Amino acid sequence: MEKQYEHFDLQRLNDINIVEVARQLDLPVRRDGVNYVTNCLWHDDEHPSLVLYNKQGNQHCHCYSCNEHHSVIDLAMKAGGWTFKESCEWLSRQFGISTTSTGYVPQPKRQLPNTKPIELLYIPMEMVDRMVSTESSLCRCLMHMARGKDALWTPETVEWQVEEYRLGCYALGDNDDYTVFPSIDSQGKVCNLKIQHYDTDPSSARFCHDDKGQSYWLASMWIKQNLLSGKKEQYRTNCLFGEHLLQRYPGTTVALVESPKNALFGALAYPDMLWLATGNKNNLSRQVLQALQGRDVLVIPDRDAIDSWSVTIQGMGDLANFTVSDFCEHHAPENELKFDIADYLQAQVSSKEDC
Repeated sequence: MEKQYEHFDLQRLNDINIVEVARQLDLPVRRDGVNYVTNCLWHDDEHPSLVLYNKQGNQHCHCYSCNEHHSVIDLAMKAGGWTFKESCEWLSRQFGISTTSTGYVPQPKRQLPNTKPIELLYIPMEMVDRMVSTESSLCRCLMHMARGKDALWTPETVEWQVEEYRLGCYALGDNDDYTVFPSIDSQGKVCNLKIQHYDTDPSSARFCHDDKGQSYWLASMWIKQNLLSGKKEQYRTNCLFGEHLLQRYPGTTVALVESPKNALFGALAYPDMLWLATGNKNNLSRQVLQALQGRDVLVIPDRDAIDSWSVTIQGMGDLANFTVSDFCEHHAPENELKFDIADYLQAQVSSKEDC
């Protein structure tokens, strides 16, 4: 470090409790399992994805959406809009760490996040109903896998799950068969609609996998097209996929996975459980899982999320009766780090077809 910073005790500054630093900077901090989270300052964050790791000798923050990783001083620089020196000045004064600085006290230069509650809006159910179809790219894959005497499910069960989850089909760009995954909450209100496209070529190595590399939220698109009112922040993106089915099946054990596709595969192959999905790896929070209050829940993380999900679930034992399964770890090929239950079931179908 340059000599102009030698009068700062940088090690002690970066050892300050990062959660307290975030709070002093007026960031909206809340507890999420064993850690704390806030809105990421390095990208347009619709829901908190910046995890604050408050560990002795290892204070840092990491965003699992944009992959930014930073120290306490970095966080102060970003939140305050300050230079490195100004951030060190502020941290030293705010937390009583001795310094030989001139006494300059920096003032925040950026507008801090608005912590006022956002008025939520919902998508009319009739807009969902008009899209319900078995013609989407994912459903076409599932229908293909339903063929043959050794298939794990039938075309009729695919049609049934389409109705249960209200899966839709949507035209975008050059494709008229994007799969629509509705996020319908426990009150039957449509929070948002996620769309993805899947490879429907059975001979492709990417068969039944996302072939566009990106998903879209229809609320944001429809607002721009004046089909919906309000702002995109008013439409939730963190409602459990399948949450509306909880009241319909009150005594059924819940199976919780990461992606809606995994939930569909599970519902088709193991219909004795009610399959829900968080939507993404980082959506495993108390706020999102509140709908599972008092339920028996079997948590089946993707192989690369077993450790992080296990740690998070440990702090939510008061919410539901959670059991974390290592199913994907047990069944994954040795070098396959990213492996989920859909991969497992697809492999089962492929092995039967090869016989």
